[in-house]
Amino acid sequence: MTVSSPSASSAGSPRSVATKARKASVLAAALDCFTRLGTDGTTIQDIQRQANCSIGSIYHHFGSKEGIAEELFLDGIARFNKGMVRQLKKCQDAEESVRAVVGYYCDWSTRHRELARYLHSRDIDFSTDAKARLKRIHQDYIAAVFLWFAPFVEAGQMRQLPIDTYVPLISGPIQEYVRRWLSGHHNIGPKQVREVFADAAWNAVKG
Repeated sequence: MTVSSPSASSAGSPRSVATKARKASVLAAALDCFTRLGTDGTTIQDIQRQANCSIGSIYHHFGSKEGIAEELFLDGIARFNKGMVRQLKKCQDAEESVRAVVGYYCDWSTRHRELARYLHSRDIDFSTDAKARLKRIHQDYIAAVFLWFAPFVEAGQMRQLPIDTYVPLISGPIQEYVRRWLSGHHNIGPKQVREVFADAAWNAVKG
């Protein structure tokens, strides 16, 4: 007989599901308010009205407007990273994987344009706890990406380069293009230039 741990069983409980849904609703409302009013111009009351919940519920889950801003950023980064790793695991070889990184940046940023703009702005004064969480999220993501690409490097499909250069070479250029597109510097969307950047990324690291 298998006995579920308390954490596992509680994670799927109706109360846990309702809490997760409420927090997601507040984050979605916050993103809408931050987009329309600016982070500084948004108040807790604005988010509360948009989310159609109580002020008490917001303070209970997030503590403050700054707490909401932090959680929106951390949740967005975590979801982006999870989707990227999931996309990589569908690939069969090095070239397909490299091109998938560029393609995912383009597709995700287009589908989630406002969230992508918020993540690129980094206009947040992170607390010590949030900085630690962000560091862990980043470390876990980098570890997962390196774990995926390492066999391709060992097999000679990709060049052997200093380990810290792969991410800037593969995703740095498209990330910068997306950032400038989100800020209004480019009229041509990421999807229209994805193959240009995918070719450049693959040429930079191919074996």
